[in-house]
Amino acid sequence: MKKILCSIGLATTFAANLFAGETLQLKLVPERDLVLKNQPQEVVIKIDLSAMAEKKKSHRTPLNLAVVLDKSGSMTGAKLEKTKQAAMQLVDRLASDDIFSLVIFSDSAHVLVPAQRVKDKEALKEKIQSIEADGSTALYSGVKMGADQIKEYFSDKRINRVILLSDGLANVGPSSPRELRRLGSDLSERGISVTTIGVGDDYNEDLMAGLAEASDANYYYVQDTEKIPQIFAKELGEMLTVAARDVRVEVICPDGVKPLGFIGRAEKFENQKAVVNLSQFTGGQDRYLMLRCLVNGDQSDVAKVNLNYKDESAGGLVQAASGTAKINFTESPVAADKSINGTVVAEKELMLTAVAKDEAMAQADAGNYKLAAQTLSTQNAELQKIYAVAPASVQVQIRMETNNLDGFSDAIGGGQYDSPTRKVMQSQSYNTRNSKTQ
Repeated sequence: MKKILCSIGLATTFAANLFAGETLQLKLVPERDLVLKNQPQEVVIKIDLSAMAEKKKSHRTPLNLAVVLDKSGSMTGAKLEKTKQAAMQLVDRLASDDIFSLVIFSDSAHVLVPAQRVKDKEALKEKIQSIEADGSTALYSGVKMGADQIKEYFSDKRINRVILLSDGLANVGPSSPRELRRLGSDLSERGISVTTIGVGDDYNEDLMAGLAEASDANYYYVQDTEKIPQIFAKELGEMLTVAARDVRVEVICPDGVKPLGFIGRAEKFENQKAVVNLSQFTGGQDRYLMLRCLVNGDQSDVAKVNLNYKDESAGGLVQAASGTAKINFTESPVAADKSINGTVVAEKELMLTAVAKDEAMAQADAGNYKLAAQTLSTQNAELQKIYAVAPASVQVQIRMETNNLDGFSDAIGGGQYDSPTRKVMQSQSYNTRNSKTQ
């Protein structure tokens, strides 16, 4: 990648404020140390949340897990066989205090294994092995029935999770992304998250991603059927190493500061306040929000952030941390430019890259392929501008994204906007906006 130098300098000192809970640390970092005095301008604050590396625990949080599997006709063959293999391997790793249930769906949904403690693993695996493919895709009913099984043993002392796997379009019952997102939001309010796994190129990625995002769970696009067991293992591994859950981030901007929202997230401010709910953190995990604010150049406090969560290393005890993001002022444009925090600027641009991918997909969906390709090319140029000020670790991400944007722009501009291309774009955007890694 060609390096394009720009006039931004790298800050030698960062105005990072660290506020530590027992397990989650809250760090507030403005994109620059110094802001021009008495001039209205936008400031971005990185709200960084990081979980301490996992401590050795005498016990882990028990699971309440419902696996919901598509067994429609399109799952015939390797897809279903690998899915059954993955589900059986998952059962092997569960403990006797975990709750497991299994729902299958095609023309309708059916509870194959009612919610129960994991006592007889061989019997559970025999049930899984008996699944055969046929019929249509009643996805909504499957998820709802899986959630009903979770409710049978629901407890705030358990991790309550639905894992949905499907390879096709929902064509029986409610089937729009809006309806599934609403279901995900309802379940999230009840303490249930829904991880979704889309297999192949025929499912509705907006539906599957929307359902997962509404409950702050994981979304996977699986192109290679052979990787299905690996995805199940990764998902279970995360649940077994949860360090903090039911994470609530409250952001309050004082009078005189206009909150413009979070980059790449839908949460809105009302009366200067917004709340972001995150389901869980595994040990060592880092996630962040990018808050945009309009400041007048005369007020140091930009946003107060209150963090609350359940600390699994302390038996689910509620912990808290809070702090205030602050800025300083200068009358020197040169000093303001030199105070730029290269890491935050680069990470902000990576988040904006995810937003650009979403915009380009919407444009291409409407048939505006030339505009979509231009949207991606424009964002590519913005990424290259900040490459020189980014730290080495972030430069690696920038190089990957510029290559991605080049490829997507060429494909869409050349009339190659197909299902695999869209699914890859959407998966990348989802993971960036939600600070997820695959």
